[in-house]
Order: sequence, then structure tokens, then C-alpha cells
Amino acid sequence: MILISLGILFAIAIILAFTPAPFFMHYNLGKNISKSDSCFIPEYIVMLGAGGMPESNNLMRLHYVAEFAGNYKTPVIILHPADSATKEKMLYELSCKGINRDDVTFSTDGTNTHTQVLALKKLMPELTDKKLLIITSPEHLRRTQKCFIKQNFNHIYGKAAFNSTIDFDLSLDKTQLDDDDDFIIAVNNSRLRYTFWNYLKLEITCFREYFALLYYKINAWI
Repeated sequence: MILISLGILFAIAIILAFTPAPFFMHYNLGKNISKSDSCFIPEYIVMLGAGGMPESNNLMRLHYVAEFAGNYKTPVIILHPADSATKEKMLYELSCKGINRDDVTFSTDGTNTHTQVLALKKLMPELTDKKLLIITSPEHLRRTQKCFIKQNFNHIYGKAAFNSTIDFDLSLDKTQLDDDDDFIIAVNNSRLRYTFWNYLKLEITCFREYFALLYYKINAWI
């Protein structure tokens, strides 16, 4: 019975990967859910760290942090477990993008989103009444905002660190291959080569986040 159930779930996942559903699942997780005025101007930029450095999620988040901190001239707070090497590389990355190191504060207590938000509230309780721009990966944004709302942060706005997309055709054409590559079969449709597998990965990411949201809800963290 377990094997049959897993087989059915796998079949559903395969079918969904041929549709736009995974894209919209991921997109919806990355939408701002906070009620903020249309001319929201942050007083602090708060980034949720992810793993080490250099690492794709961290680099993408730092890109957004530098962009908004540079535009609004606001201080930056990074929530990340204590790790001196990662901290220094994050500071270096931001400094390369024009952000002053002295404008960056680290909150290093906590090992998940819930405990990190609690630690930030304890470290800087005045932030509950400040306007905060929260930056994290798209799949984590909803859970992150709910954690901040649960801890009575009154003025937050969420920004997902989405990757940009490419706008050219990735289809293979034999005329574009070297003479030595004649054995490669030309693929005129890049959907199966790229979109299907990307959507399948997105499904895994989204379903994992749905379970995390359920776990946080059961524990009354959101």
C-alpha cells in the first residue's frame, strides 16, 4: 500500500512537471503577504541567511540586499548562525556592492526561522515598531513573514530573491554543433531538456516548504 501510494504521488509529480503549476506554486510562496502602504519605505533591511558562502541562495539574497540598502540608504541586519568565515564573506560581498561594513549587523542566535526571529526581537526589541524589508528566498518568504507577524513586528514587507530568467532559445541545432559532435541528436524543443526538470525540482522545493509551514503551524510558530 505504501509503495502504491508513493507511486501515485510520483506519477502526479511527473504530470504536474509538464504544466505551469510548479511555477505558480513557487511564485505564490514568494509573494508578499503583509499589509503595507503603497509607498512603504524601509528603515531596516533584514536578510535571512542560507548556508555558506559562496552559495547561490546567499548570493542572490545579498544581491537584493545591496540593491535596496543602496537605494534607501538603510542599515542591514543579517540573521545567520554564527560562522566567522561566512560572515566575513558576506561582508566582503556587500562591500563590493557599495555597502559600508559598519552598516551591517549580524544576529547569530537561532538555527531556524522561528528561533532567529525570536533572537532578533530579543536583540533589538525596538524593531517591532520599525519598517522592515524582509529578504529571503521565494520558497521561504511566506513562512518568514508569518514568523515576524507572530512575534508582533508591526511594519514589515517581504521581498523574495527571485532569480532572473533567460530570454533566448535553448534548443540544440546540429548546425550549431562542432563537426566532432555529429553523434549528438539535435533537440528542437528545450521544454523537456530544461523546463520539465526545473519544474520537477520546483515541486520538491515547494512541497518541502508546505510541510515546513504545516510543522510551524502545529507548533504555533506562525
